[in-house]
Amino acid sequence: MRQPGHIAVVLAALLVGFVASQVHADEPAFAPKLKILVCGAHPDDPESGVGGTISLLTRAGHDVTVVYAVTFRTGRTYFERPEKEVRQEEAAAACAILNAKPVFLEYAASEFYADQPTLEKFTKLLAEQKPDIVLTHWPVDTHPDHEAISTLVWRNYQRQGGWNLYYFEVNAGHQTLAFTPNQYIDIGPVKDQKFQALMRHTSQKPDTIWADHHAPMQLRRGQECGVEHAEALLLVEPKPGCPLLPLEVLSRKVSE
Repeated sequence: MRQPGHIAVVLAALLVGFVASQVHADEPAFAPKLKILVCGAHPDDPESGVGGTISLLTRAGHDVTVVYAVTFRTGRTYFERPEKEVRQEEAAAACAILNAKPVFLEYAASEFYADQPTLEKFTKLLAEQKPDIVLTHWPVDTHPDHEAISTLVWRNYQRQGGWNLYYFEVNAGHQTLAFTPNQYIDIGPVKDQKFQALMRHTSQKPDTIWADHHAPMQLRRGQECGVEHAEALLLVEPKPGCPLLPLEVLSRKVSE
């Protein structure tokens, strides 16, 4: 049965952060191959939020599919080509670097809402993908597309069975707001792959976005958990019988 109270349940997860940060302690050294679904609003959102995590997962042999909901605005072009064509091409190139598989939902920016038809389409996608774990945007966000994809994921979330749900941040402080992670992933070994994946989004002036937002964000999260470069996540709840991310999880070591 689906449960109401999107934000309430998410915020309640903060109370069990210390438990979530320890849940990997008893896992076997070699975890089984998992199916992970990363749901992003736009090309470059998954890469900027969890590009390092994606790379670590695929390096370990896990199957990662990246869903991009919105890839164009009607009538817009880049490099004298339709925006949809350019941005999907860039996303596919980024996924190739991260060894992930791209899936495009084909929505325009003005047409993507968490309404009933879109929910039905998204629910069908999840049923086809059969993920063990889903990662998506933290729902408190200034961008409506980020909020919409987060809501679609949440409406498919089940307290019993199904899959474990993790939230990630993008452009923290400008788009993602009030995000308090309970897990950190050291992305030092794959930081170059994350950077190269982001650089494939040429239409979005990635050098500027990287310098202004992405690089400072992963350095700040690294400082919080005692490494140089990190990505931050919020595990809603560790569900019995459902796999957790098969990666070493760090906890917060410093306070702001």
